Amino acid sequence: MAPIVSARRLAELLGGLDRVGPAYREIADRLRLLIVDGRVADGTRLPSERELAVAMDVSRTTTTRVYAELRDAGLVRSRQGAGSVVRLPLESSTASSLIVDADDADTIALTYAAPIGPPGLARAFETAAAKLPGLLSTTGYLPDGLPVLREVLAQRYTDGGLPTDPDQIVVTSGAMGAISLLARTLVSPGQRVVVEGTGYPHAHESFAAAGARLSPLPVDGSPWDTEALTSVLAGSPHRAAYLVPDFHNPTAAVMTDAERTTWARELRRHDVVPVVDESLRELNLDGVDLPPVFATYDPRAMLIGSSSKSYWGGLRVGWIRAPRDAVMPLVQARMMDDLGSSAFDQLVLSELLVEGGQTAAAGRARLRAARDHLLAELARELPDVQAPCPAGGLSLWVTLPHRMSSRLTTAAARHGLLLTPGPRFFTRPGTAGERHLRLPYNQSHETMTEAVARLRSAYEEVTGARPADTPSPSAPAKTLEMIA
Repeated sequence: MAPIVSARRLAELLGGLDRVGPAYREIADRLRLLIVDGRVADGTRLPSERELAVAMDVSRTTTTRVYAELRDAGLVRSRQGAGSVVRLPLESSTASSLIVDADDADTIALTYAAPIGPPGLARAFETAAAKLPGLLSTTGYLPDGLPVLREVLAQRYTDGGLPTDPDQIVVTSGAMGAISLLARTLVSPGQRVVVEGTGYPHAHESFAAAGARLSPLPVDGSPWDTEALTSVLAGSPHRAAYLVPDFHNPTAAVMTDAERTTWARELRRHDVVPVVDESLRELNLDGVDLPPVFATYDPRAMLIGSSSKSYWGGLRVGWIRAPRDAVMPLVQARMMDDLGSSAFDQLVLSELLVEGGQTAAAGRARLRAARDHLLAELARELPDVQAPCPAGGLSLWVTLPHRMSSRLTTAAARHGLLLTPGPRFFTRPGTAGERHLRLPYNQSHETMTEAVARLRSAYEEVTGARPADTPSPSAPAKTLEMIA
């Protein structure tokens, strides 16, 4: 049966109108973004024009125009007596279009936060290739991971103050593979999972796909409101808590020692398993002092790591550092999907981890320079935008002067700049996040300079400082995005 979204639910997702410009255009732009980022899925049956008009407190003429706009954009199909259904165009759903359109080299995508390969990465591939004959003498089935990689990872945890044996490491296909595996292993349908109110949407969706009922914390100055956590856990039983304590995605905040102590105490008290995403921990660009890893505070914690953030987005190797009694259930659950991650990629990562840290340091230096360049461009071109300097991570979390993130994202697409609207990172529905944007600094200085110039043009269009530009042939409308 096709999914159905009620008029009331859709109105919640769309949020209150800003009443800036025609209402039909504002609703159409917001609904387009909901479809683009998957919050209204392909195949979903939309409410009738009359029902949506009542729920949004607008005229029937307005919602008729909204659906007509989306039909013209190829995102909705309507049939007499059958209603309107979301239909994503097949030609825009290829994987390459999620990141860059091979036929449109002028489009700049700031929808993903993953680094390009740093200097020295090719050398690690060459060294690993020299060791390939030994690897080929095995079956290559590695449900828990390449032994040499598990040994290196375990030693790194031990050297960092967390004693770890290789048999506590389970290697996965990237951090998302680890998150998905933990969600399926830990959570039964209907069980509750605490998540940050502002966080990485794909991780939250993985838990929801496993049947979890998400309990997002309030969005405040910190992603980790300890009083709210205490209240949430006291209100009902929870199975797990997913958090990103080091250079949090998207805010780049770092959980303090006191916060970790309180969270660990409360989670232990209520028998809630911490699922801790540390995939950004190695991206400490300014060398700030970080508290110990979360398992130091709570030995039950499942720690997630990844090579894709600290080295290269194409090196799809992740891992879980788990308590011993949790390893076998993870391996058994993992074997229902695959029998192991790429053995060669694991060999490459093991080379990177034992070569003394030069490649990782080169990547951090490149990201640090890119961050500083993006901050300087924003200060020069868009002084009304607040852009704090993060000490680590892969992106800026900027604050806009008005609630305009979705409108700015739509306008930017007309200028050949793909962005992810702030609300995408907020777990609760509505317009939370309309004053925020996540801007990754993972591209060349020249590309980021041009990206800020296009962002300024879109900003001036939205704020009325210049007339709306029409799409140019080099900046076609996009219908899909990827968030990493």
